[in-house]
Amino acid sequence: MLVAAGALAFTALLLVYIYYKDAHRYWERRGVATFEPRFPFGNVFTIVFRKNSINDKVCELYRTMKAAGHRYAGLYFFSRKVLVILDPQLVKCVLSKDFSYFNDRGIHYDEINDPLSAHLFSLSGGKWKTLRTKLTPAFTAGKTKFMFEPMLHCTEQMATVIGEQLAISSTVEIKDILARFTTDVIGCCAFGIDCNSLSNPDAEFRRMGRRAFTQTPMDTLKMVVIRSFPQLAKIFQLGVFAKSVSDFFQSVVEDTVRYRKDNSVERNDFLQLLMQMMSKEGAEALTMNEAAAQAFIFFLAGFETTSTTISFALMEMSMNPTIRNQARSELLRVLEEHDNKITYETVSDLRYMESIVLESLRKYPPAPVFLRKCTKSYKIPDSDVIIEEGLSVLIPAMALHMDPEYHPDPEIFDPNRFANKLKDYAYIPFGDGPRICIGMRFAMVLAKLALAVILQRFDFELSAKTKLPLEMEKKGIVLAPIGGIWLEFSAA
Repeated sequence: MLVAAGALAFTALLLVYIYYKDAHRYWERRGVATFEPRFPFGNVFTIVFRKNSINDKVCELYRTMKAAGHRYAGLYFFSRKVLVILDPQLVKCVLSKDFSYFNDRGIHYDEINDPLSAHLFSLSGGKWKTLRTKLTPAFTAGKTKFMFEPMLHCTEQMATVIGEQLAISSTVEIKDILARFTTDVIGCCAFGIDCNSLSNPDAEFRRMGRRAFTQTPMDTLKMVVIRSFPQLAKIFQLGVFAKSVSDFFQSVVEDTVRYRKDNSVERNDFLQLLMQMMSKEGAEALTMNEAAAQAFIFFLAGFETTSTTISFALMEMSMNPTIRNQARSELLRVLEEHDNKITYETVSDLRYMESIVLESLRKYPPAPVFLRKCTKSYKIPDSDVIIEEGLSVLIPAMALHMDPEYHPDPEIFDPNRFANKLKDYAYIPFGDGPRICIGMRFAMVLAKLALAVILQRFDFELSAKTKLPLEMEKKGIVLAPIGGIWLEFSAA
């Protein structure tokens, strides 16, 4: 009996080994350059064991393969094959010109077992197109302007918290404060809820947001199963996010919708638009689960990415007095033109401040890589290589942003580089094409507003507690520095 069981186990392991070895010859058979894979990890051994991040590996591949004259290269995520695009002209094909071949992000969602995963960011095909059309009105300039007052209120609260910290110590870890700030802003604008993260660092919204962007080893293993064996993931009902996170946001939306209906409450926020869509009849109507998924992704896609961008912008200004002083001079001039009031129009007129945000997004893109999935076989222009239907395509945003061919002296933080036209598709912090970030305008206004209020009230320099050169987190999803960003604040 034991011998039979041992033979069965050996046979199973042998079949697994043969499967992986065959899978790891995929790029070689197609004449596509790649790093040597390692059984069974492919090229992600160091990622799985947290020695580096997926962005580190992709940037290494980009530099190596581009130097060898390649326009694209292959990677293996265990047995999963991923094509990495190195040439901006091919990036243009994938994101825009030939979008019909790559309209899917290739992100797992399960509307039945994990309803919050079926949001705009993950949907594809007709469902995505219909929902994108419905949601676009929520992110117009007019809607963003209408939400400016609650944004400003939260920003003033954030400045008050910095002032309170300053009374205790001039050394302030700014990234956590800003994450709490953007949690409150988006909680207010998306859900119409006071999250109170600024006043309570351990508020439930903040804890759940932090958990959503932290990957435990078990989360990593779960994502390997989801990405490599999606049908198996459905059988075992594996969700993209921790169950505690999904349950929390599901209940927040359901409770808020119920309260508004029972008490005839209406607000001009994102949730109200979703409720209007829920009230329609037939195919046009949203279900409660669909509405919850959209509110969920608005929160997740906005709070961490925006706070990180503001944090890096402040860090760079703290190290560059010339940039900081030019930004403050512009702010004082524009304020004078607007009766010394910070309004939507005031923020819109801060052109140099906008360049600072854009440069922060270049040097520190919150999403350093992003995926597309080939939905029908595609021949790469000027090559014989066919991207097969179902294959994942990876866009290395940070590698492109830090390429000196497209951005001279990329390590230097220079807002003035945006005075000239940049190389097409070599700067893509929000993506591009039909699936460009729908909340881009909202994020830009919020980042500029936060920087304006901080500059108006404080001066700041880099603290010695900030570890340079920055080392980025290996376990997170969004680009974030280990140890945080510490600044020395003083009253302006």
